[in-house]
Amino acid sequence: MSCKKDPLILPNPNEEQPIGTPLVIVIYGPNSLGDRSYCDLIYTGVERAAQSHGLRTLQFSPESEEEGLAYLETIISEMEQTSDTVRRLLITPGVGYDAYIRANSHRLESNPRADLLYLETTTPLEDKGSTLYIDYYGAMYMGGCMVHYTADNMVSLVLANPHSQSVIEAGEGFAAGFNESEGLEFLLLHTLYLSEDPVGGFTLSDSAAMGIVRDESYYIDEDPKDFTLVPVCGGAMQSLIRAIRGTQLFAINQYIGIDGDMNADSHFCPFSIVKHVDVVMEDYIRLWLEGAMPKHKTLGLADGATDVIVGNPYTPNDLNLIDIDSLRQVAVGKEAERWRK
Repeated sequence: MSCKKDPLILPNPNEEQPIGTPLVIVIYGPNSLGDRSYCDLIYTGVERAAQSHGLRTLQFSPESEEEGLAYLETIISEMEQTSDTVRRLLITPGVGYDAYIRANSHRLESNPRADLLYLETTTPLEDKGSTLYIDYYGAMYMGGCMVHYTADNMVSLVLANPHSQSVIEAGEGFAAGFNESEGLEFLLLHTLYLSEDPVGGFTLSDSAAMGIVRDESYYIDEDPKDFTLVPVCGGAMQSLIRAIRGTQLFAINQYIGIDGDMNADSHFCPFSIVKHVDVVMEDYIRLWLEGAMPKHKTLGLADGATDVIVGNPYTPNDLNLIDIDSLRQVAVGKEAERWRK
């Protein structure tokens, strides 16, 4: 799909629904659709739900935050002012829209058929609208433990920025699992951020990604070393993975799949740490249609919203030495312990 040239996506132009059919609208963060991970999973889940329930959809992929805010204003104004009987659900996973959403969600209270679902926040909206947060800590904890049995020399944990809540908790979970585990050999963990901007680091040019991969190869000493990439950085992940693949002629670098199951992409991906946000979207749209969408909910490893999927069994590694199911239960406990604090 192209998210650059056509920001308005009409997935089923030849399958028009009646004008009174419920409408689901999604406004993504800038340039985030097409990331082959989190946002693409949202897209897939929304379209599956639409097909199952006979809904109309509009999915917007803006090229800038300003464009995304303009889309939000247009949609919220329409939902606020319309007098028809069409049910509308606005969904957004864009963390850069937080201030706008919190300042404007009250405008939907005038329309009983208008609803809002804001993703990736643990702070409920004071006015109309639901919030949903998928906690990545437990699954990332599992990944931090497991990487000891797949990696050599060094693990590079690349985070989008040190401000986004979901990124911070993912990094903390991975580091905790890494530090509380031991593999067969000593392994170094190196953490770096792509941006200091509170909403930055989710896009990256291919040339910049190649520079990062080169720098990480020489991080330990003057001789290039193999390393394993753990990219918690949205769409920037794809640029880094392309760079990893481009260096395979002189280095056997690995990468861990993030958000989506990337195990089939390459035998250099030993496992993926996934968010089943596509399944969550299907469930939430069903709840919305039933009038039962909760005000706020946090989902995690215990709910099946996140997990770790082991890759190709023929990929050389020592994951067979781990009891994955037992590790999952430990990670569920670690995640629950954080929630209680």
